[in-house]
Amino acid sequence: MSLTDPNIIDMWGIPKSDSGAIILGIADHLEWGNKTLQAEHLLALQRKINGYIAFIESGEIYNKIPAALGKSLVIRVYGKYEVSEQGELFFERVAELLRKMGIGYEFVFKAD
Repeated sequence: MSLTDPNIIDMWGIPKSDSGAIILGIADHLEWGNKTLQAEHLLALQRKINGYIAFIESGEIYNKIPAALGKSLVIRVYGKYEVSEQGELFFERVAELLRKMGIGYEFVFKAD
């Protein structure tokens, strides 16, 4: 499981709240740091999220996770570090794009 491998779905789950959703989780362990690190981080996130979108749009999700059929889908990023200002702007755009596609988006800060 790694943000740097865009071809892998890091994790998925069905919330106990029976919300009718499937959560597709991304484990984001990268620091934000300076502008160079941020650019690399944003590119890795973009590739990973695009991989998740392809997983959903291709229908592969229903082959790998049959329980997803009929459920709402949410991509949730679990960040090890607090998001930078650039990251916030990126996530706002991602959330809007996903919303238009009928996919939810969440960011969860998990230091450890």
